Amino acid sequence: MAPALHVIAGPGPGQLATMAHPADEPWSPPELIALAKAGVQVLVSTTEPGPDTAGIEVVPFPASEQPGQPAPEAKQVVALAIRLARDVRAGRFVVTQAAVDNGRSTLLATMTLALLGIRPGEALRRTAEPGSEIAPDWLHDFVATNS
Repeated sequence: MAPALHVIAGPGPGQLATMAHPADEPWSPPELIALAKAGVQVLVSTTEPGPDTAGIEVVPFPASEQPGQPAPEAKQVVALAIRLARDVRAGRFVVTQAAVDNGRSTLLATMTLALLGIRPGEALRRTAEPGSEIAPDWLHDFVATNS
């Protein structure tokens, strides 16, 4: 069974999508094969893949090694968003994955859209998934600092 992708309208030529996947469950070969068949080329994941990634480049989602120390993680997430924007501009299909209800996948996708030139409010609208919230003020600050 293929995981559900939330494909986000963007300024191509590549594609950007988000998806949920339990952090405590490894990727199964059928899941990765289904993503590859859907055209996914880059998967940002909180979950380690097995040895066979079906040709998908799996990029680990930055995680803070020390609770209460968000600065290194924040810098890594910004660097990752810059990299993903480059991938989308190059025509690659990028998916950001995180555990349900933590919002990191949506946050990363929103940052990536902002770096692709989508206005902050529109980026938030395009990435909106039920139950996910991102502080608009933070996104406006991010765009002002990274544009």
